[in-house]
Amino acid sequence: MANPFSLIVAGVDSGANLLDLPAPSATTTPYVELGSLSISMSGDGSAGGMNFVVIQPKTPVGGPWWKSGGVYDNARVQFFDSRYSASAPIFLGFITNIEGELLENGLGTRATVQAAQASAWLQNTIIRNGTTGIRATSFVDSFTLGSSTSTDRDIINGLLARVYTQVNDATTRQILDTSVISGSTRAIYTGSAQTIGKQTFKATTLQSAIDQVVEEAGGLTSTQYRFWVDNSARLNYGPVTAAPSVATAPAEIVTDPASAQTGSTGAATRLLARDLRVNLDHDNIVKGIFVMADSAYARYDSNQTWPTAPTNDPYFRTYTGTYSRNGAGLASRNGPLPHEVFSAPKIVKKADRGADIGLLARATMTSRAQPRRTVTFTVAGADLAQTSNPDWEYGYSQGYAYNGSTYDLIKAWLPGQYVKLTAPSLDLSSAILFVASVTMRFAEGGGTYQVQYEIEADFRRQYLRGLRGIIGGE
Repeated sequence: MANPFSLIVAGVDSGANLLDLPAPSATTTPYVELGSLSISMSGDGSAGGMNFVVIQPKTPVGGPWWKSGGVYDNARVQFFDSRYSASAPIFLGFITNIEGELLENGLGTRATVQAAQASAWLQNTIIRNGTTGIRATSFVDSFTLGSSTSTDRDIINGLLARVYTQVNDATTRQILDTSVISGSTRAIYTGSAQTIGKQTFKATTLQSAIDQVVEEAGGLTSTQYRFWVDNSARLNYGPVTAAPSVATAPAEIVTDPASAQTGSTGAATRLLARDLRVNLDHDNIVKGIFVMADSAYARYDSNQTWPTAPTNDPYFRTYTGTYSRNGAGLASRNGPLPHEVFSAPKIVKKADRGADIGLLARATMTSRAQPRRTVTFTVAGADLAQTSNPDWEYGYSQGYAYNGSTYDLIKAWLPGQYVKLTAPSLDLSSAILFVASVTMRFAEGGGTYQVQYEIEADFRRQYLRGLRGIIGGE
């Protein structure tokens, strides 16, 4: 079977597959050795990345392939597996670093390339008010979006529309597609829209602005929200909801050897994973927050509805207090109560700043009031007796999953899937967990490059990245 993988870097070798070995006579053609490739993909907001080594046996007269100005700055990187799709990449990102050195023969170069997943581009895109609407008394380039009835989706649509207007280069739109899908829906949404009202922003990164929306929606619903840019360059946004009744990953993970099976159209694929482990991170737990607000507006920071004067400390919130005035309204847990101070000098909604502080508390405690559980495992190997439906020649990258009525062939491990794990000794009894990240590595065995997958599931963010968004943020 021909190698199903391809790696395309914009502006390099006219967009050719860098995993194809060049002819012996093509000494100046760069190529990538598949064994040097490592890919990490995230479906929970924090961007993954890719590393690979480019060999150019002989440097041409015009300079190496990575010569400044030759290859595109922040060039788009795409990795394809033709068994999954010929047009949709497994990984989409952009170059962040190239480190070149001479080959041992002194004639060519070896360059180690690092790339970031497309989600990282949210930090490289600024939304701003532009040249209109700035008054002489303006301290910052601020602007508002929406009305009192606007939902989180409305606000995100507005942010992406602003980016689409203000960012004109075509390459950015290949990494972050902000165009219209249908009507005014510029992102891929799950869950239900939440009414968060008019939002005020100052010039900031798109990630920080979406964090503001995430925090307010999460505070209203007591639910974590996640967002990321997928391999089709689309922003995905939605709540972290309860796991579905069926898994969507290529295989179930079991610890009983008698339960392992290759799967078929009538049975799920079940694998014994390597390095199956559970980590409970208590380091970032917080159960009480003190919000340092601007004293000029202290009369608004009340545990009672404005304009009633506060009767107790308006700045401190706990995870068990009654939402929204006294805390986050979450279920009680045993143990000490770790505290943290949040700096929030500017709260836009003067009329009910206390409620906004409550939203901040609720959104924060939802993700940090209990230990962060992370389940990791590794899947590798191959069953060479079966090379089709599914194709196991390159390792257990494919398998059958039960969809509720039949068994579907799933062609790749990807972030955003749900995996079923049965490991009672680790408190995982047929648990269906969100796949937060997938790492792919390639190792040669028997003349075939097998794929090794390292999976991180049931990931809870250690913290909400913004923490300042609801209340005026930086």
